[in-house]
Amino acid sequence: MSRSQPILVTGAAGLIGRALVETLLRRGRVVVAVDRVAPPDPAAFETVIAELADAPRLNAIVAAGVDGIIHCGAISGPMLARDRPAEIAAVNIGGTVNMLEAARLARVRRFIFCSSIAAYGATPAGVSPVGEDAPLAATDIYGASKAAADLMVRAYARAHGVDAAVLRLGWVYGPRRRTRSLLHTLIRDALAGTPTNVDHDGAYCVQMVHVDDVVAALIAAYDAIDLRRRAFNVTGGTRVAMRDLATLVKAALPRAVFRFTPDIVLDDDHQERFALAAAVQAFGWSPGVSLEVGIAGYAEWLSLHAY
Repeated sequence: MSRSQPILVTGAAGLIGRALVETLLRRGRVVVAVDRVAPPDPAAFETVIAELADAPRLNAIVAAGVDGIIHCGAISGPMLARDRPAEIAAVNIGGTVNMLEAARLARVRRFIFCSSIAAYGATPAGVSPVGEDAPLAATDIYGASKAAADLMVRAYARAHGVDAAVLRLGWVYGPRRRTRSLLHTLIRDALAGTPTNVDHDGAYCVQMVHVDDVVAALIAAYDAIDLRRRAFNVTGGTRVAMRDLATLVKAALPRAVFRFTPDIVLDDDHQERFALAAAVQAFGWSPGVSLEVGIAGYAEWLSLHAY
């Protein structure tokens, strides 16, 4: 591992990318922060503006000298660009291939990719916990784009010698999350004194992970001496029904009022709890932020920021 050459982080203006860049800089690491836009609020680092579709520019940035790449840049969730599926594929698949090719040509030391548990789709019936060898069977465009990019990363590792790994992230939450989610809505409504009306029964289970835990996992994977595996689940270690998530919000913000809709089931993929043993064994990572602590901290942060 070279500390004289920088780590290139894509998606540096986003939720994960910005937290990652700031953490690396605090630890004295050298970083090249890349995104298509600068961060929306003042940042303590410079951002190189580049599109993931611009392969020649990406090649030039990487060829200028980087130790490795942590690829966080993407259309970052199924709630975004729903009516532009081709754009999701172009950015999430094509952009990842462009970064992989730049890594291959420059022979960077390591490549870490932010995949998603959405790549699994519905997990196999009767299997819990779900390991990384479960099939990738995504049922929406976002999940399919992550599954395709996930496979591309592992193919580049096998066929072209790129030392690469994918981290399949749970539902990421925490300070600076701007995209729509039930947790964000519950907290913002509670802060505003507005009831939250949810259009389903709240029985659907989610697996959240705090942004600080994601950053810790990315750095640990990047710094690992030897990655024998190529794919790792990274979640908060809990599987919680949405109605119980709302109860945790109420514990942090007692004035929260929410109403779920009985007898309406959320039509989404059923996923059992994901196994985390591979990450523990390979690079010593396990989640450190409980939902109770994470939600309380996120609520406090949102109370101070107009997100």
